[in-house]
Amino acid sequence: MNKRKLQQAGHKLTQPRSAVLKALERTKRPLSAKEIHGKAPGVDLASIYRTLKLLSELGIAFEETVENESRYYLGESQHHHITCQGCGKTECVPCNHKLPAIKQFTNITHQLALSGTCRRCAQ
Repeated sequence: MNKRKLQQAGHKLTQPRSAVLKALERTKRPLSAKEIHGKAPGVDLASIYRTLKLLSELGIAFEETVENESRYYLGESQHHHITCQGCGKTECVPCNHKLPAIKQFTNITHQLALSGTCRRCAQ
């Protein structure tokens, strides 16, 4: 699906792009560029950053900032994540925020950082 969106937008499925998509598809939590680099052997970090920028611009990947670090995830639309403070388990949280129109601003986005303690860690 994501590969098709990339190609429908007129972009080739290069080896770096394929490697980044695979790394993001195989995880349930947002990954930093450095984490993706560790999961994409043979792909230089600059190519990973360029690919993440392209995927974000196309609405294939979404970026969120966690502890001052950009992390990326795939999805049909932007959503949020909650992370356990004990074990680091991460789960998706749907986003139902409807932002009002704000004069003199376009392309408005938002971020929400959620953390808590999962059931396993709470026991």
